[in-house]
Amino acid sequence: MEKRNAYMEKIEANLAQYNAKLAKMKAEAALVKADMKLEYLNQMDSLERKRDDFMEKFGHLKESSEHGWEDVKVGTEKAWSELKDSIEKGIARFK
Repeated sequence: MEKRNAYMEKIEANLAQYNAKLAKMKAEAALVKADMKLEYLNQMDSLERKRDDFMEKFGHLKESSEHGWEDVKVGTEKAWSELKDSIEKGIARFK
């Protein structure tokens, strides 16, 4: 149980960090030139969809039983990796 709780706390902390990065990117969208604004906003929409997909998988992890959470963890880790990579690429692209 302790291992599961520690894992979920780690994911929640990382998610909070990336939510802050997404919020910063949204704020910066207001400052970009008009020709880049649409591309920037489309990128943000894509990142938010990926975050929402991750949140759904993470919800399944939270609801899983003590014995079954390891199986759900694999899918959650894959979704987290995809989300993290997408956010990092999005940040780098608009710097």
